[in-house]
Amino acid sequence: MPPDDDARRARLIGRLFLLLAPLAYSGLTLAFGMDANWDLRNYHWYNGYALLTGRIDGDLLPAQMPTFYNPALDALFFTLANGLPARVAGFVWGAIQGVNLSLLFLLSLACLRGDSPLRRTVAAMLLAAMGGLGGGTLGLIGTTFHDNLVSLGVLAALVIVARGLPGLLTGRFAPSFGRVALAGLFAGVAMGLKNPTVIYAVGLCLAFLALPAHPWRRLWLAFFFGVGVLAGLGLGGGFWMAHLWHDYGNPVFPHMNQLFRSPFAAISDYVNVSFFPSSRWDRLFFPFTFTFAPLTVGEVPWFDLRVLALFVLIPLGTVAALAIRRIRPASAWLTEAPATRFLLTALAVTYGLWVAMFCIYRYLVPVEMLAPLALVMAVGLLPLSRRWAVRLAILLLLAVQVTARPADWGRVAWPDPDGPGRWVTAEVPPIEDPETTMVLMGGYWAISHVIPSFPARLSFVRIQSNFLQPDSVGNGYLAILKDKIASHRGAFLMLSTIPDTPGAAKAALRLGLRLDPQSCRPVPNNLGETLNLCAIARVAVE
Repeated sequence: MPPDDDARRARLIGRLFLLLAPLAYSGLTLAFGMDANWDLRNYHWYNGYALLTGRIDGDLLPAQMPTFYNPALDALFFTLANGLPARVAGFVWGAIQGVNLSLLFLLSLACLRGDSPLRRTVAAMLLAAMGGLGGGTLGLIGTTFHDNLVSLGVLAALVIVARGLPGLLTGRFAPSFGRVALAGLFAGVAMGLKNPTVIYAVGLCLAFLALPAHPWRRLWLAFFFGVGVLAGLGLGGGFWMAHLWHDYGNPVFPHMNQLFRSPFAAISDYVNVSFFPSSRWDRLFFPFTFTFAPLTVGEVPWFDLRVLALFVLIPLGTVAALAIRRIRPASAWLTEAPATRFLLTALAVTYGLWVAMFCIYRYLVPVEMLAPLALVMAVGLLPLSRRWAVRLAILLLLAVQVTARPADWGRVAWPDPDGPGRWVTAEVPPIEDPETTMVLMGGYWAISHVIPSFPARLSFVRIQSNFLQPDSVGNGYLAILKDKIASHRGAFLMLSTIPDTPGAAKAALRLGLRLDPQSCRPVPNNLGETLNLCAIARVAVE
């Protein structure tokens, strides 16, 4: 095939992939079923609704501690899923998440080395497709966890950097620093929208120090990337951080409250330590544990070898490359040397931060997406001929793909298109005088998703949550809760699951309220178990 024809065909199939990959993800979303995960029912649905309807300061802790999380992406999902039939909303949501594949393709195309544009394009397509088919990534299709949405910012930053190499290393200062600042902006927006993405922003920033450039240039590249991150953080999360600072004196409330010491929370970092390894040795070799015992890093089972393979191959490849760099120069690698050094360093730093700060596998999903390309990079560092390196890479990629098993955080069948067809529905019984009624929420289960189905004039106050209980000590928010209940002059209702109703009644008694079990009415909904709505009243003082 003439070179020009080869290049034209490569461009054509590349453009088709960029267009069709998101649509393929939409199809997978519909095939997997409608998302009904616990976090959706606990806060993703309510938080978006609250931001859009101005209820942020009206209700009290309805979504438990996540009530304080940035609701921007939740508002986007609520707008989509509340305004369109569920299948249509799911198709669009899946297409947005599918842009990850397009970005992975552009990144792989910029990193792969080869003399044939067509072969390089096909290889980039396959790596991108595999990046979207990992155990964690597949489980997140069509869901509202947002780990596969903030990944768009991480991948966009990588694409901008990779497509700018090697010009970033030797080119004019202004364009180079402007490019890395733009990359930082994308990473910063992702971090602002979901704070755990900080591990990627830091990983990418420090990776500039590994580039083959003058030390001062590396530092300046990292500096301007950091400037972009700060600007993006302001764009993605500035409004919410300002709100938390104004209302609670802590821009990441309630996290890091041992530093900010807001009086409205306990003096604690509020870190979820339930997934942390029990010993230093477990933490050091953690991938050997969680790959085969996935419940150590998440709520549901899954299987994927990608992170474990990277954990073994990146150190091996790095040592091999350093040991034989005079015998086997970087020009023999399967991928471009600057991009290889940048991406593998970023992944190593990101993983180190993850195992130190979170140990929740969902936060590693962008690493899982990048793993196929990173595996090819790591194999290319080994002392093998190109032919054998390609064969080993193919074998490893096949092994990790055929053994992958997706996670399932909870799905239900798509609603009947002949009915209302909405993502969340609930049958709320009639409520007398909703303007003067307060609904207390009891128990610790995810129930706030039904709030948008209630009359908008009702106020909701959660008296039991993973942030506050009626007998909490050292949490100043309890005074706000007690004052709000004490100053209410209208009727009270209690909303809880049926199994949680007895515990909710005991919690209400601590606040001077008694639940009437004979008054309870069911609140059926399409995403979870039927809830209880019961009358409660103040305990008479004798």
